[in-house]
Amino acid sequence: MTVGGGRTAAITGASGYLGGIIRDRLQVSGWECIDLVRTQQAPNARHYVIDEIPPSGLLDGIDVLVHCAYDMTARKRSDIWRINVDGTRRLLDLAAHAGVTRTIVVSSMSAFEGTSQLYGSAKLEIERQSEARGAVSIRPGLVYGPRAGGMAGAIAAITRLPIVPVFAARSHQFTVHEDDLARAIELLIDADVAGMGTGAIGIANPVPVTFRQVVEGLGRMQGRTCRTVAVDWRAARLALQTAERLGLDLPFRSDSLLGLAFPAPEVPRLELLDALGITLRRFGQPVPSDPRPT
Repeated sequence: MTVGGGRTAAITGASGYLGGIIRDRLQVSGWECIDLVRTQQAPNARHYVIDEIPPSGLLDGIDVLVHCAYDMTARKRSDIWRINVDGTRRLLDLAAHAGVTRTIVVSSMSAFEGTSQLYGSAKLEIERQSEARGAVSIRPGLVYGPRAGGMAGAIAAITRLPIVPVFAARSHQFTVHEDDLARAIELLIDADVAGMGTGAIGIANPVPVTFRQVVEGLGRMQGRTCRTVAVDWRAARLALQTAERLGLDLPFRSDSLLGLAFPAPEVPRLELLDALGITLRRFGQPVPSDPRPT
């Protein structure tokens, strides 16, 4: 019997990196998936934009909602809150009204108490809004894999340079392979998390990886040996802020450097993953066998 069992999942941001890998995993497991996206390019897509009021019928017939969408173009705190925090709150209210049985909200390891990032602060507030409405928040680590999108994709892109700048070289990141993340979300859809405490669930291997090791590892995955040079993250952030004021489109945001320089101290609630039998490989380890039922 397949995991999906003929049920329907709606995924915001399904055209993006994380949304795409989650959708593909669920489809293989027998779910019918509805893409909630800005541009409807597939017959199973419905129009959704995070900073617009969602239509009342957006979640009709939906059993599970996975919310991945986040507008990264906003720079000011007021815009970030108006678009992403308020937009998520509206979607969560609609999910509750529509009778969606499980809502999973994709947060970030940047969302911890004391974070200096605007992005992390917004995600932390989204977690609070989610918990108040009975949704499950997850904090993926730095997601990497063959498809390499998001932050890992940006880092992989700079490994093509003859000399690769490394910001906050000794700072650490917690990582998760894209396949492990998708499997963990699949299992959390049906998990009884109500009796397992509150708070966001970290989905990342607990062994920290230095940023230099991340850069070199992503380079090796693409068949490259990186020559690196340490760069002061403060100077790099100042340069990025200047470029942003000029309207330049860059692979890194100045706010993102704060997440590299001041990462999360730990992965929260790992005991819950252990209870569900979820094992997350260490950075650079080979792909384990897939225990998914068929």
